[in-house]
Order: sequence, then structure tokens, then C-alpha cells
Amino acid sequence: MKRRSLKAQNLAGTLPPELKRLTYLQTISLVGNRLTGSIPIEIGNISTLQSLDITSNNFSGLPPELGNLTSIKKMLLSSNNFTGKLPETFARLKTLTDFRVDDNHFSGKIPDFIQNWTNLTKLVIQASGLTGPIPSSISLLKELTDLMLRNCNLTGELPMNLADMTKLKYLDLSFNKLTGEIPSSFGNENDLDYM
Repeated sequence: MKRRSLKAQNLAGTLPPELKRLTYLQTISLVGNRLTGSIPIEIGNISTLQSLDITSNNFSGLPPELGNLTSIKKMLLSSNNFTGKLPETFARLKTLTDFRVDDNHFSGKIPDFIQNWTNLTKLVIQASGLTGPIPSSISLLKELTDLMLRNCNLTGELPMNLADMTKLKYLDLSFNKLTGEIPSSFGNENDLDYM
């Protein structure tokens, strides 16, 4: 078995640590349930896992062991109850292509370690609780097509090197406290849609 999908099954309670026995899983999808508690640390031992989607649950614990998922491509954590900072161990997730943590209650700044995610095409951190400036290192994400940072109470000036992100197609920075202008080159080179 390579895939376990339990979408919208109205599941409640916590995930069992016995998931670690499913050592060949590539996809876990638990979208639209009522699961609570922490994501089991044992999921971090599933070395084959490429996609983890727990969108629209009530999870509150994000274990640093998820940083061991060095084959992960999609990590979709939106619409839960996560708090605190993103684990520093996530710096190791260099295979990520899609990372979404919108509609949570994180604190602190967008971490500089996202510069390690050089394969990333989609980054969604809307209404997530993260604050502070947009790190200039974000321009190192050359494959990024979607950058959605809406309603995060971000401050400071827009990094001028955003213009280096030549594949960017969708940019939403609305409902923040940012200053500066969208680089004019976006309109010509990127055919950019932005808010």
C-alpha cells in the first residue's frame, strides 16, 4: 500500500502511533476531518512519504520529527490549530514543492530556512499568524510560481530582489503592512496576477 486517504470521513480523536508500521506509504490524506492533538512523531519515520495533507482538521501539535521526511514533496497543513514557530528541522525538507500553512496560529517570522526549499513552486502562508518582514532570501526560490502571504500582518519593505523570481505567476501580499512597490519587471516578464 502506497496511499492512505481518509478524506471527509468525519473522523475524530487522535492519530495512532501505529502509522509507523505503514513504512511504504507515499501519500497520507486526512483532509476535512475532526482530528485533534499532535501529528504522531512516528510519521517522521516514514522515509518514503511524498505527500502529507491534513488540511481542515483540529491538529495542534507539529512535531520537529517531520523534518526527517527528506522525500516529502507536498506538506499541506492548512486550517488547523498549530501555534508556536515552524520547527527548525523543516530546514531539511529540501525536496518540498508545495508548502501550505494558511489559517493557523503560528508566531514569529517567516523563517530564513525556507531558502533551502529550492524546488518549491507553491508557498501559502495566509492568515497564519506569522509576522515580521519577508526574508530577502525568498528570492532564492527560483521555481516559485505561487506566493500567497495574505493577511499575515507582515511589515517592512518588499525585498527588491523579488524581481529575480522570474517564474512567479501569482502573488498575494494584501492585508499586510508592507511598504515599497511591486517590481515593475513583473508586469512585463511574469504576466503576474497579484493582489
